[in-house]
Amino acid sequence: MTSVESFALLGDRFERVARPLDLGLMIEHVRRLAPAVYARHFKGYRPQTLGRKRVTESLRFEVFEKANEAVGDILVLLWNQRMRDLYAAMVEHVRTINENVEEIERIPDEQANAFLDDLLARFDRDDVLICVRLNEVRFSPEVIARRLEGLETAPEAQESQDSAGPDGGAEEAPQPAE
Repeated sequence: MTSVESFALLGDRFERVARPLDLGLMIEHVRRLAPAVYARHFKGYRPQTLGRKRVTESLRFEVFEKANEAVGDILVLLWNQRMRDLYAAMVEHVRTINENVEEIERIPDEQANAFLDDLLARFDRDDVLICVRLNEVRFSPEVIARRLEGLETAPEAQESQDSAGPDGGAEEAPQPAE
């Protein structure tokens, strides 16, 4: 999976990825590694005059509209460096399965849940989701949806209805008098 595809899975969390990153560092990396992007968006401007919103929108355009993998890779690299505590904790957990993390094809759900129990106690859920998506951690889609994206799966939705009572816990709304 490419960095652009990883960003597509994150949806509207792009700002959350770009927000903690140093503007000058982002622009410098773009200047060196994607000179056409630099010329298109930033050439002729001092980094301190551009503003976070303009830089973020320019990078969003490059990632989502132009599918520019170089810009996506820069953002992944800088985000991993900025969030190095979370990244290191994730790598530490994954290495318990196989020292060469690139060889791992799938992380069993019980291990994924144990990893997430630890990580979610120490880090924000959205940051953990970003780390999982950007670094292609091999958790099952169900675990990611349930634990990180907050989506209920069908059996859990049924359990919550069963525990609400026989009528589903819903009260009938009064009807207006005619």
